[in-house]
Amino acid sequence: MLPTLILAGVLCLVGAAQNTPTPLTAEQILEKSIEASGGRKAMEELTSTVAKGILEIIAPHHDHDDAGGLVPHEEPAKMLGTMELYAKAPNKRLVITNIEGVGEIRQGFDGRVGWNQTPEGITEITGEALENMRREAVFNGALKWREMYPKAELKGKEKIGGRDTYAILLTPKSGRPLIQYIDTETFLMAGQSGTVDTEQGPVAVRTEMSDYRDIGNGVKVPFRLKQVMTLGHFVITMTEVKANVPIDDAKFAKPAN
Repeated sequence: MLPTLILAGVLCLVGAAQNTPTPLTAEQILEKSIEASGGRKAMEELTSTVAKGILEIIAPHHDHDDAGGLVPHEEPAKMLGTMELYAKAPNKRLVITNIEGVGEIRQGFDGRVGWNQTPEGITEITGEALENMRREAVFNGALKWREMYPKAELKGKEKIGGRDTYAILLTPKSGRPLIQYIDTETFLMAGQSGTVDTEQGPVAVRTEMSDYRDIGNGVKVPFRLKQVMTLGHFVITMTEVKANVPIDDAKFAKPAN
């Protein structure tokens, strides 16, 4: 009887091992995300996108206590605006925001030069901020993740926007790394987090993505984005996203002073 019991136990262990799913690698998850977004073939057929949306900015409101310190106010300050995004292959990008009480802000990259234009004037972007802009401007960057991020590591799972996600740390050749969060069920990108340079210094930013919709040819993009940072958070609700719209290269050029 004993040999039979031992053999049965061995068979159970073998069966359990066979039924245990092989963990996905970071590379496999990123490729599954591409397929979930429409697939390489469909995405490669895109040459440009134009998106328009409504922008809501919610900034924390602080009062001063008796010692001069900052105390969070119950009611945060809110501002409304609009946003336009123009992107063109291989690496041109322009974001235009118009905020009530602030005015129009433009941020562009023409494939070489990055720039900001505010009501106060025009500045050229350099250093780490330019490297970040250069990566963001790569059209269909998700397809080129191997070129842009030589190192991809699965760091585990995290909750983003109430969804279970795979957290993948992507390290570029130069500049700061970022983490992409891929939904464990749909394999659509649920968000990403990283650090951006601002006039106040480096700021940690997390973006949550949801409400994916087909923009044609099976390609899906998020129509709602929420950016969270210590300075406050932004909510962008897209009203339209169009693909393969003709865009003149001059639109991305740094304006004359």
